[in-house]
Amino acid sequence: MITRLAQKHPIKGSREFELVDDEVRYIIKLPLRTESLSVVLNVLDPEPVFSGSTLSFVSQVNREPLVELFLDKPDRETFAQFVSTMQRRIIEEDFGRLRVLDKGVDVNVDGITESIDMLRRYVDPQEIESLLAALEELKQKPESSQCLKRVAEAFNELGFAQGQVLLYAPYINFLLSGAGAESDRSDNEK
Repeated sequence: MITRLAQKHPIKGSREFELVDDEVRYIIKLPLRTESLSVVLNVLDPEPVFSGSTLSFVSQVNREPLVELFLDKPDRETFAQFVSTMQRRIIEEDFGRLRVLDKGVDVNVDGITESIDMLRRYVDPQEIESLLAALEELKQKPESSQCLKRVAEAFNELGFAQGQVLLYAPYINFLLSGAGAESDRSDNEK
């Protein structure tokens, strides 16, 4: 995991990037001036935009490039590793996305079955096809953390349909937020 990247360009000077906590800090050194900037990761879109010889991470709000990197500098492998690390960190800092917590959740198959039934009844199945497929897979393998991660990924890609899903299948929110996982464990230990 590379958290620091130094780049040099014969005309555009040099740039140094560093991922620190919840932001990317960078220094741009030009022949006549030096700029220091920092950008909070949760404002960035994790999917970079390519433009000529640069790769940019843009604002989720106005799509303005906020972090620009020279393509494949200092070398292709180091560049790719830094971009991958940065994408992962941006996703981690996106508080609007539901994700599977490390502590895990005990999956209730009846809760999943009821959620699938409610979603098929009240939400257009074509809008949530990938989520339904992921839920069916989790229903078959409730102990699989990979299946649970696929449910989270499918949910996060839904867009406006997320509201309908949570309205008709509130168990999904419980599943992905891990709510009650610690209290369930403490109840079991008593």
